[in-house]
Amino acid sequence: MKKSEAISLAKEKLPDRRYQHSCRVADTAVQMAEIFGANEKKCFLAGMLHDYAKYDDLKDMHKIVKKYHMDPEYLQYKSEILHGPIAAHIMKTEYGVTDADILYAMENHTSGRSNMTLVEKIVYVADYIEPKREIPGVKGIRKVVFSEKNLDKAVFLITKANLLHLISKDRMIFSRTIECYNYYNRVKE
Repeated sequence: MKKSEAISLAKEKLPDRRYQHSCRVADTAVQMAEIFGANEKKCFLAGMLHDYAKYDDLKDMHKIVKKYHMDPEYLQYKSEILHGPIAAHIMKTEYGVTDADILYAMENHTSGRSNMTLVEKIVYVADYIEPKREIPGVKGIRKVVFSEKNLDKAVFLITKANLLHLISKDRMIFSRTIECYNYYNRVKE
């Protein structure tokens, strides 16, 4: 897929605020790709399209999970977890995106997982630290990325913050997020 096609798809489907976020994630992912030696085009495409299914109907998402025999654990969750895997599925089946790096990055950008690919880690982090995000602790994570140049530590800190947030709200935690935390807790240094 060409960059221009990804931009058009995101612009046509997403509300302007979410489209602008996707543009910032794509740009941040490219900056990070330069630092960490990743493929810039893959990072851009995954960043631009990561929220493609963000506003899809939940019932339709559940139908896709069932029809295509996706991880049945997805059925326990709402759009916050499902929009990534559904976006990856749509890009693969409807738009011919076959690159595993791009699809994994889209699929796991909210949950993370253990032993992510470089592109996955970059999009996971870029989504959290893009310039307009004002999440508590984000400035410190930006420093870890751009000054310390420690991507695994950034993944760990983001996953930890996400877990603490979910626990504070008494929300269920997706198993891959726990696996992500445990894995990057071991490898962050």
